[in-house]
This record gives sequence, structure tokens and C-alpha cells, in this order.
Amino acid sequence: MEQKLPRWVEPVLRGRWVAAVLGATLLALVITEQPVDLAEFAAYGQRILDGHLSGIYEDGWNQAGPVQLVISRLLMIGGSAGTPAGAARVAVNVGLTLGAMAMCRRFGTGRGPVAALRETATGALVLLWLAVPLPWFGHPAELVVPVLWAYAIRLFRRKRSVSAAAGLGVAVAIAPWAILGFPCLLAVTGLRRAIRAWVLAGGIGVAFYLPFVLAGNFNMFGHKWDVEPGTLVSQLFPQLTEVTWELRLIQAVLVAGGCAAVAWCFREQRIVYAAAPAATSLMRLLTDPVALRYYWTPVAVATILAFALLGDGARARRQVLGLSLGYLALVACVAAHQVPGAVAGLAGLVALLIAGESRRPVEVSAADTPVTPVA
Repeated sequence: MEQKLPRWVEPVLRGRWVAAVLGATLLALVITEQPVDLAEFAAYGQRILDGHLSGIYEDGWNQAGPVQLVISRLLMIGGSAGTPAGAARVAVNVGLTLGAMAMCRRFGTGRGPVAALRETATGALVLLWLAVPLPWFGHPAELVVPVLWAYAIRLFRRKRSVSAAAGLGVAVAIAPWAILGFPCLLAVTGLRRAIRAWVLAGGIGVAFYLPFVLAGNFNMFGHKWDVEPGTLVSQLFPQLTEVTWELRLIQAVLVAGGCAAVAWCFREQRIVYAAAPAATSLMRLLTDPVALRYYWTPVAVATILAFALLGDGARARRQVLGLSLGYLALVACVAAHQVPGAVAGLAGLVALLIAGESRRPVEVSAADTPVTPVA
């Protein structure tokens, strides 16, 4: 039975797309915070475009992939003082807002007050993230990583395993830590086929870095991270002052294991396309020795995608859980509570997934419904 809304709400909902565009544009023009590392990444990106590859990874602090460096350069076209031009900020802000709302409509009926409310709530959440300001507090290109993870799952389920592996490889070319999300594929396949895809994806990712290795002065793996106070690493190992790439491998096992567990245990649910990337991003936050605001970017993208994937046919309780997860991540980011926020986010994600186990998933088209994995 169609739910009735107060009469004053209806015109507000009808104008939600226009309001979203205006809000995103206003935030882009008002908030001009200089993104962390963007100017330096853009300079490296220009060197790549000029064909000067030697020494780009000479300083170990540069842990961005070559694709991220080039994207950073493109974002800085017309910009100055390390800040992208207003046109670029407006384009990104509006694109992110409308894209999230369109995704919400794509996985629902797109009709009725519930669909309108979901789109409005999604747009409002994105606008709040833009006010933080995501993705302009640093490494904006990394918001693409969880999208590539989710899309790789979709491609692999459609038997396009090479395309899925290519997507994962490009994610690694954006940021090396993207390898942590490779186990997402376990949502739609067995271990044997997943391993073959991982090997191909890893090879594609390595191919992006190989020219820089051959050019010389490649010291990416010599970098050491100072352990920051308040992180889980500092609490568990107070005597540890720095983390090397070797210790990062332990973190990788933990994060990838969490991703694999979520992908495999909840593979019958459509929302796992976003839940596995969300689990990966939250586990990375929880186990990282460094506390940086831009680490929340993949979490924001994955949790918004999770709410969109619920569709407007999900029960009200699950809708609330899905939306609350997104706002919980936002509050944790603003409050700068990385460890408690990550723990709360993981708890909220598990609650959202368990709530979906008590009822069959909403019927959707064959193109979007996950299938039982095959070995």
C-alpha cells in the first residue's frame, strides 16, 4: 500500500535533484581546502606525461600509484597553490552527488515516496561528506578504488574474468593498498578461480610500476611509517615506533582476511558488492599505524554504495541500518576517532548483513542478482 507523506514534503522531494546540484556547487565554491599531497602528486603526474619516469619513486613517501599521479595532474588543470580550479571542484562534487543518487535509483524502483526519500537521504549524505570535505582533504583519486572492487565482482559474475582482473589491476595502479580488496571476488566464485584472477590482476598492477623500476631510483618499498598515538598499533605495541613494508604484510593478511570472510559468508546478498569493499576499508582503518582523514574516503564510498544496493524494497529496519552506517562513518571521520569509528562501523556493517539473512533478498533482474559461487 502506497505510503502517504505530509503535503509539504512532496514539493521538497520533487526538487531533490536540483537541490543536490546547487548544494554540491555551493560547497565546491565555498570550501577550498588544499588537498593533502595533491600538488606533489600532480607534479609527478606531469613528469609521467612528459616521459620523465626516473626518480618519481625515489622518495619513499610517494606511495601513490602512477594512475593516481596522472589523475592528480588532471585535477590540477587550471588550479593554483595546490588547490584544484573551481570548475574541477564543481564537476567532481556534482558528479559524486548525482552519481550516488542515480545509483540509488538504479537499484530500486525509482517510483513512490520511499524511492524519493532514499534518493534524498543519499544526496544529503553525500553533501555532508563534501562539506567535510571529501574527497578534497587528500588523495581524491582513491575514491575510485572501492568502486573498482565492486565493479570487478560484477564483471566476474558475468563471466568477464579478464575484465574483472583488469579492474583490480587498475585499482592497484591507483594505490598499492588496493590489493587488499582482491578477496572481494570470493563473493561470486570459488577459491581456485579467484586465485587465477588475482594472479592476472597482480600482473597487470605490477606492469604499471615496471617502467618506473626500469627507469631507476625506485625506492617505494624502503618507506617507513611512524606509528601515531591513538592507533590500534600504538595501543597493542607501545614500544613500536615505526612500521616497515614487512610489517605491512601482517596488516594485509588481516585486512584481506576480513574482506574474504564478508565476501564468502554473505555472498547470497546483493549488498555484498559493497559490503566486502566496506569491510576492507574499515579493517584498513582499524589496523593502520597512521591516522589520516583521507583514509575515510573509501569507507564513505563503500557505505553509500551499500545503502544504494539495498533498494527500496528492503524493510524499514534494514533501510535505517544501511543509512545509519553511512552517517556513523561520517561522524567518526569528523570526530577523528579512527579506531572506535572503525570498530563501530564494522559492527554496523555486520548488523546490516545479518539483518538481510532473515529474509530472502529482494528479487531483481538477472543482470544484478548474485549467483551461488562455483569452484
